[in-house]
Amino acid sequence: MEELITIQDVAAYLKMSPQTIYRMAQQGRIPAIKVQNRWRFRRSDIESWLSPKDEDAGRHVLVIVNELSVAELFIHVLEPEGYRVVVVSTGQMAIEKVQQHSFDLIYLDLTLPDLCGPETLRAIRQVDDTIIVAIIMGSKQGSLLEEVLELGPFTVLVKPFGADEVIETAKMCV
Repeated sequence: MEELITIQDVAAYLKMSPQTIYRMAQQGRIPAIKVQNRWRFRRSDIESWLSPKDEDAGRHVLVIVNELSVAELFIHVLEPEGYRVVVVSTGQMAIEKVQQHSFDLIYLDLTLPDLCGPETLRAIRQVDDTIIVAIIMGSKQGSLLEEVLELGPFTVLVKPFGADEVIETAKMCV
């Protein structure tokens, strides 16, 4: 039987923080086993998980914004970095995309023409509650942010933001 390794071992091997590995194990984003209430890993499972399964695997990003310039920024910044980017302009379109496809990261603008950001996020979470969400908004104040933070987004991007923040967020999440 193959020896099981700890979160610290995996974190050192992947050059990530133990907290990130723990969170990924909780979310089912990394192959892990619970042994006596502690996460353990098989090295062979981690190796398989790291190997590309096909050209369509991983790094799928959904961007939900209704501003063309913001949508173009995400496409021009993320696609050259190897991310597959899908852009939609309404909450309803976003929900349909999440029902049809699996995404690793969602950028969600809180001001959409049909559904508000919290409504859209609630509906997305009903389809898949493991998707990491980065909120896009005009300022870090307001009731919309408070409401959406209760639903568990990963981070917040405040307009105006640039290419560096978009890439940094994507690399932290995917």
